[in-house]
Amino acid sequence: MKTVDLLKGLCAIVLALAFLLWLYGTFTNQPDFVTAAMWLGDVLVMLPAYLIPTITAWLVKSPRLKTIALLNILGGWLLIPWIVAMGMAIKRDDLRAQD
Repeated sequence: MKTVDLLKGLCAIVLALAFLLWLYGTFTNQPDFVTAAMWLGDVLVMLPAYLIPTITAWLVKSPRLKTIALLNILGGWLLIPWIVAMGMAIKRDDLRAQD
């Protein structure tokens, strides 16, 4: 099974769980379940946004993937390391070799 298919399935399961928690909390008047559903939804949106440099480096098969992932995970919550990681992810060294 491919990694992308596995991630799609995992995201679908977490999204379904968040929706079911929200439904249950809404109709049984239990705000804790609604809050948990909102947290799960936030994680589904914010985690991929936080890891955009790492995902980009993985998709373009960057030779600096480990460095980018480490910088992104450890320092990505600050703006400057996130921008540096994104710059490293989209930098194309193979274009310079063709000149």
